[in-house]
Amino acid sequence: MKNKLTKLAREYWTAEESRDIKAILSFFSKDARWTGPDGVTLVGHEEIRTFYENSAAAYPTLSVDVMRSYGNKHEGTVEWKAKLTAPDGRVLDLSGINIMKRKKDKFTELTAYFNLGAF
Repeated sequence: MKNKLTKLAREYWTAEESRDIKAILSFFSKDARWTGPDGVTLVGHEEIRTFYENSAAAYPTLSVDVMRSYGNKHEGTVEWKAKLTAPDGRVLDLSGINIMKRKKDKFTELTAYFNLGAF
């Protein structure tokens, strides 16, 4: 289903692929809630920033394919596959599902499910 949420998700992953933290954070509301697969919850730009900074440092190269999506323009689930490349050239293939809620053009909640064991 192509909808506003799917379009926003693709734009977000384009920013994430750039590893530009300011661009990535521009997709989140100031009080957004980001929850990882381990249950860690980050609230607001300053806390969310830490996840993306750590990810970019560990894997400076990222490409993401958006697979299927379900939901409506305000909330839904997006399936993705990613290829992350470490500074030493090691490649990590990862797939997962994000549950996203949005208000206007900002995510208010993002819950990410992926295999932490892959790291």
